[in-house]
Amino acid sequence: MTTTDQKTGAWCGFVFAALLGAGLLTAGFVPPPSPSLGADEVAAIYQSHTALIRIGMLLAVLSNVFYLPFIASISVQMRRMQGVGLTPVYLQLGAGSIGTVLLLLPELGFLLTAFRPERSPQLTMLLNDAAWLFFLTPFPTFVAQNCGIAWGILGDQRTQPVFPRWVAFLNLWTALLLIPAGLAFVFKTGPFAWNGLFSFWLPAGVFFAWLLVMASLLLKSVDEADAPVLHAKRA
Repeated sequence: MTTTDQKTGAWCGFVFAALLGAGLLTAGFVPPPSPSLGADEVAAIYQSHTALIRIGMLLAVLSNVFYLPFIASISVQMRRMQGVGLTPVYLQLGAGSIGTVLLLLPELGFLLTAFRPERSPQLTMLLNDAAWLFFLTPFPTFVAQNCGIAWGILGDQRTQPVFPRWVAFLNLWTALLLIPAGLAFVFKTGPFAWNGLFSFWLPAGVFFAWLLVMASLLLKSVDEADAPVLHAKRA
């Protein structure tokens, strides 16, 4: 993979974050509608904001195109690590790829819910429940991805590591803070409901922060990898 390809992949991380964030905001899903709403209230949201939900979720669906080259570039940089086998590299790549699918499916679920806003409110509520719960709770694949990155960084024996050591702990904390979102299946109100602190705000904030930090460090890592080549050419 050329330097340009790797930098393109790093910039894709920023584009992914921007499109996903814009999609959620456009759809009116920040903050999320409460899971304690009744069927008629949920149906009213989709009936009064049909166009915005469709546009927003189409942006969110499109964002997934950019997540794949981003995780591919992370794996390319992880291949530069010394004293590290291929297991964490492929763990990061495989888990990230699966994570893309698990983000895409609920986004399509929101579009499906908005496809016929005139349907029975009970059916609209069922589809909305499924979309939100599937959107926020597939933490195992993202935990595996973060742990794969941390594994590689902590095992890197290079004098100048590919990623700073603290990034391993950033990934471990990110993985840990995504786990409570699984409790959204249990609670309809409070901090563990899908619109609560531990199921939405904290995981979403941590995930977007992780994206921005990793994309920035990825650009720096690509530049550092290319530096010896540039010096050699000048010599």
